[in-house]
Amino acid sequence: MASVEMSSAIGDITRDLPSLNFENAISEEETPYLVLRARSHVITVSACAQATYFAAVLNEARQYILELRSPQQSKTSKFLQDAPPRDPLLVGIIGCGRIGLHLANTLLTYADVQPKELFVSTRRPETLGVLRNKGVSCEYNNAKVATSVHLLFLCVLPSQLPDIAKDIKGHIPAQCTVYSFLSSVPIPRLRQVIKCSNIIKPEFSWQLEKADMPWDCSKDVCTTLENPEQVQVTCPLNLDKEDSIVSTKDKWAEMILYSFVNLCIRLGLSRDETISTLNCVVLGQAVAREYTSKFVAENFTKRKDIFPIFDLAAVAANPTPLTQAITEDQEIRQQFVKKYKSIFDKFYYWKGIKQVKKKPDKD
Repeated sequence: MASVEMSSAIGDITRDLPSLNFENAISEEETPYLVLRARSHVITVSACAQATYFAAVLNEARQYILELRSPQQSKTSKFLQDAPPRDPLLVGIIGCGRIGLHLANTLLTYADVQPKELFVSTRRPETLGVLRNKGVSCEYNNAKVATSVHLLFLCVLPSQLPDIAKDIKGHIPAQCTVYSFLSSVPIPRLRQVIKCSNIIKPEFSWQLEKADMPWDCSKDVCTTLENPEQVQVTCPLNLDKEDSIVSTKDKWAEMILYSFVNLCIRLGLSRDETISTLNCVVLGQAVAREYTSKFVAENFTKRKDIFPIFDLAAVAANPTPLTQAITEDQEIRQQFVKKYKSIFDKFYYWKGIKQVKKKPDKD
């Protein structure tokens, strides 16, 4: 793992140079506030990781459903095989400051979002040269981005929300899910100002007594997510969340699961096909195997006929049939966490890092 060791060494270049460390400029009176640095970093990493996971499973679901509807005929030779068809998730980001830029990079790295499938609206698009060079659409047109995507991230300051709302209100398609990073704006208020009920917003909790929990805040978000242990901390259904420096409420998992079901229904899947797709994509269950714990239709609704389109704002505000399943079924939680981690873990396989082995020395 020479490449991994080298990157670690580079990332910790100030380790033996105390005068260059961040803490060197902190006075004795300010030292107790250093815990806020780790808190800010872990919340940023968690927010980006969770949003990226959500985009990744929606992307995987769209591909799974496409192949379910139009199975590809196998050909004997690789050279005769056509490129598989693609039904990509189109993603929009409104606001590309610190959090928006981190999110864009994690989406491109881990969520199978191609540059041409990512649309960014920001007041200063000229500052996003790196993203533009990759092929990402970067402009200042909030309404255009809102009408063009399946998943819309709001990465703006609360003070900017009234102006953003004027631009996008009435332009958000019914099939679009809005994912909010505005921690101080509750979902009912956001629903009111943008006239959309398809909203997801994570809620983080942090306790001072957990401030000494180990967390490396010296790396950027993408690099931090190369560490499986730190990835697990960001998972809202993490089995050890009580021992985590920051945790996310389980309600987040309910919202993304109901949003997943909405996607399947909008793409024409039946009730049984929706549940099968959910278990396969979200829990990583093989279709041909039987599992003792899995999602069933009754976990989402008591209706016996078809799934309705669920109101995510109502899901966020009320207990649902799904609450008990994800709270009490430890096996489902384990499967969820395993799939969550795999979204980031497969990045190594794409890059070939895990296949790197030291070659034996020649005599």
